[in-house]
Amino acid sequence: MTATSVDAMAVVVPIHNEADHLGACLRSIATAASSVDIPTLLVSVLDRCSDDSRRVVASAADRSPRMEIRAVEGTFSTIGAVRSAGLNEVVRRWPHVSPDRIWTAHTDADSVVPPQWLTEQARFAASGVDLVLGTVVPDEPRDSPAHRMWWSQHELAEGHGAVHGANLGVRLDRLMDVGGFPDSAVDEDVLTVQRLKAAGVRWLATDTTRVTTSARRAGRIPNGFAAYMRSLDDLVSSEQTAQL
Repeated sequence: MTATSVDAMAVVVPIHNEADHLGACLRSIATAASSVDIPTLLVSVLDRCSDDSRRVVASAADRSPRMEIRAVEGTFSTIGAVRSAGLNEVVRRWPHVSPDRIWTAHTDADSVVPPQWLTEQARFAASGVDLVLGTVVPDEPRDSPAHRMWWSQHELAEGHGAVHGANLGVRLDRLMDVGGFPDSAVDEDVLTVQRLKAAGVRWLATDTTRVTTSARRAGRIPNGFAAYMRSLDDLVSSEQTAQL
């Protein structure tokens, strides 16, 4: 094992009334964790949930013996605070593991990660990387105008320029050094990455861990991914109007 390898991996998932999508998300994470040969923890952060999200998390814990699943419940002011609550649980769970040996992986409850999601991040960590920026694609029908508009605006490749909270990996000590996620209602992922890059962490952007996320138009946070999908609809509508 090299000095930069990790001894444990923790996945943090913010959840606010996501029962419809959550099962698929947790199953995909369990599949990804099954290929990792180090302790893996999933922290589900339930923020003001009034649907069946708690039950979905509990059911996933019963079906995932190889991955420990912990639920944190509370009322949080921002998505940044939700993600930070997950990090705090990781620290509480592994107080005797050095933070530089813990890798944290972040996604959203309406997303599905690929089977190699964690093994690839572990491989990057072993090579000395501290921050992994992954790609995201919406589960929009391939024949829809919005799908074509999406692909016209995104190049999913190595070295891409995107930042997505639904596909982010970072070594715990580096994240702690910059204060974790800011208490921000929007762009907490972008702000965190800016801080990490400014601190000089070793990072890369990759398409090898591509995550699929919901293309819904009604989102859980203002100006989030759902708002972006609505903006694509507006662009399509404008183009169609201009062609009349």
